[in-house]
Amino acid sequence: MMGTIHGTTARLLLRISGILLLVLAWEIVARHYSGLVVASPLETLSAAARLLSDPTFILRHFAVSLKRVGLALVFGLLVGGSLGLLAGFFDPFRLMIEPLRWMLMTIPGVVIVVVFMLWFGMGNLMVISITACTIAPVVYVNVSQAMSSVDRSLLEMAEIYRFPLSMKLRRIYAMTVAGPFFSAAVIAVGNGIRVVVLAEVLGANNGLGHCLAISRTNLDTPELYALALISMSIVGGIEFFLLKPLKEKYLWRES
Repeated sequence: MMGTIHGTTARLLLRISGILLLVLAWEIVARHYSGLVVASPLETLSAAARLLSDPTFILRHFAVSLKRVGLALVFGLLVGGSLGLLAGFFDPFRLMIEPLRWMLMTIPGVVIVVVFMLWFGMGNLMVISITACTIAPVVYVNVSQAMSSVDRSLLEMAEIYRFPLSMKLRRIYAMTVAGPFFSAAVIAVGNGIRVVVLAEVLGANNGLGHCLAISRTNLDTPELYALALISMSIVGGIEFFLLKPLKEKYLWRES
């Protein structure tokens, strides 16, 4: 295909170039606006270094948000994946659960946060529950659609050769669902950190969102931007150091 880039080095250089262009655009915007509106990249990095060198911030806020994202991701992937598999196997179940899926994917995040604050109060349970409820529908949709696209000729062949159920699940269904599942997991991580931070801003006394609320109140723009940068680093870390290796290892082992 025209325009396809081959080679690891070329891809890496293009990614680095994209990052540098973003930083350059950021610096240009920062020079044209007040420091109360846009912090410069250097100010942001300095604030991030200060935060990450503070043990209190690491233990009371960074680690807490990371734990909340991790638990919500686990629960969201398990629930969404399981429901997606059931919907793929049983069409009546899919039709019954569709209104719930539609409701969870259309309600604004702020509304969910407010409702869950009324139900669970402030704290870990509220934040984790909200985030898992926003992750699960995304995973459910990807898995259920992947199940509906399973090659019927492969299923017929499995019936003819009397494949055991375990082999059909591993060699046909799992291989079809694996790609969409991991793609949904990547999207879920990004959505998850956004919802966690939003929930912490509105209803928690610790975590990155709580720090964001304090920075906004104090008009500490560099720290606010630094917290946003740290939040993005969590997404990047989970995606590139956990999900991507797991996906490659699984697909290689099953191929």
